[in-house]
Amino acid sequence: MMAFATDCRQWAEDLFGGCDLGDPRRTDRLVDYAARQAATPRASTSQACQGDAAAREGAYRLLRNAEVRPEDIDDGAFDSVATAASEHSLLVAIQDSTGASFAHPVAQALRDEGNPTGFFVHSTLLVAAASRTPVGLVDQQRWVREPKGNKPKGKDRRTYAEKESFKWEAAHERLRQRMPSMANVITVCDRESDVTGYLRYLVGHDDRFVVRASNDRRLENLEHLWAHVEKQPELGRSAVEIEQRGGQLGGDGQEARLPRKKRTALVTIRATQVELRCTDGALKLNAVLVREEHPPKGAAGLEWMLLTSEPVATLEQALAVIGYYETRWMIEVFHKAWKSGCRMGERPFQTLDNLERMLAVTAHVAVRLLQLKLLGEAGDEGSCETVLSPDEWHCLYVIAKPGARPPKRAPSARWALHAIARLGGWYDTKKTGRIGWQTLWHGWELFQARLIGWQMAMQTIGSRA
Repeated sequence: MMAFATDCRQWAEDLFGGCDLGDPRRTDRLVDYAARQAATPRASTSQACQGDAAAREGAYRLLRNAEVRPEDIDDGAFDSVATAASEHSLLVAIQDSTGASFAHPVAQALRDEGNPTGFFVHSTLLVAAASRTPVGLVDQQRWVREPKGNKPKGKDRRTYAEKESFKWEAAHERLRQRMPSMANVITVCDRESDVTGYLRYLVGHDDRFVVRASNDRRLENLEHLWAHVEKQPELGRSAVEIEQRGGQLGGDGQEARLPRKKRTALVTIRATQVELRCTDGALKLNAVLVREEHPPKGAAGLEWMLLTSEPVATLEQALAVIGYYETRWMIEVFHKAWKSGCRMGERPFQTLDNLERMLAVTAHVAVRLLQLKLLGEAGDEGSCETVLSPDEWHCLYVIAKPGARPPKRAPSARWALHAIARLGGWYDTKKTGRIGWQTLWHGWELFQARLIGWQMAMQTIGSRA
C-alpha cells in the first residue's frame, strides 16, 4: 500500500514549502493555493477558495505575478520529490510526452503566435519498483513548438541538441543532477526515445535503462536487430498484463490509436547481448524480445523489443526487465489525470505565463489523483488507517452509515475507497469492483468538503466539553 497524504495542507507544505519564489509570502500563497486545489482538483481557482475572498485574491496574485517563475515552482517541488524518493531501494523513472490544447483566450494567443496546437509536455514520473506505486513527479518540461515556417528546411540542418528528440537526454540529465544517486534508478521510455544519441548517452554514463526499440537497426555482425534476437533460444514464457486504454484520434503531438480492453497476454521471451552498428561506433547493450504468438481473434498481438542496460542471461533477469517496462502505462494515466481530473485545458487564463504557473501546481495534484485511483483498484483489505487518519475515517463512516457509531477497529482500505466512490455516485452494477476516474474524483471532492464541516463540528463540541 502506498503512502497517500490525505491531509492536503501537509501535502502542499511538504511539496511546495521549499520553493524559493523570492519572498516567503509568495511561498505561503503557493502552499495555500496548492492545498485548496488538491482538495478540489476539478474546481476553478475561485471555486477552490470556497468563498474565502483573501485566499482567492492571494491565489490570483500568485498566478499573475510575473516575478514568480514557473521554473522556481518546478524546482522546489521536484527537489522535494527526489528527497522523498531516496527512501526507496529501487526506483523506475518513466519518461513520456503528451500534447495539450487549451480553451480561449490562451488558444487565441497560441494562434496569434502561429502555433494552434498548444503546449507540449515531457514528464518524468518516479515509481517505487518493489510496489509499483507512484512516488511523485520529478521533472517536467513544457514548450510551444515553433510554427512550421520557422523551422530550417532539410533533414540534417539542425544538430541533435537542437532537435525535439533531444528532450529525452535533456530530461535524463536534469534527473541525474537532481537525484542523490542514479545507482538505484532505472529509466523507462517508449519507442519515441529510440534515438541513437540518447542510447549512447545512457551507455556512456553507465546509467540503467529500459528503452523500447522502434528501429530495426543493423548490428555489427551485419544482421538486423529483430532477426538476430528471434534466432535466440526461448528463455521461457510468461503472462503480461495489457492495460485498458481508450482510443485516440491523434493530434497534439500524439499518434492515432485504437481502443483496447484489459487482458492478459501469454508471451515468449528471447534475449541476448547485441552491438548496434552506428556511424560513430558500435553500441553494446542487451535486448529482450517479448512476443505474443497467438493473440485473441481481432486483437493486435503484443510485441516489445526492449533495449536495456540490465542483465538478461536468465529468464528471471529478463522478466525483471519486462516488469520495469510494464510500469510505463502509469505515466499515460498520469497525463490523463492531469488533463481530465484537473481540467488542465479548460482553465480560462489570459496569458501563457499565468497558465504555466497553474500547470506547475496541478501536475502534482494529478499525481495524487493517480495514487488515489491505484489505491481504489488495489482492493487492500488492510486497515484504512494506511489511507485515512482516525478523524477522517470516523467522518467517512458517519457519512456512509448515518446514525451508526464508528467501530473501535478501523474498516479496511477497500471499504474506505468504495465509500468515497459511492459519494461520487458509484454503484458496482457489473460486480467488477472497478471505480471510474470521474466518479472517484467527484467522491473525493465531496468527502473533503464534508470533512471540513465535520472537523469544525468536532472542534465546537470539544470547546464546550
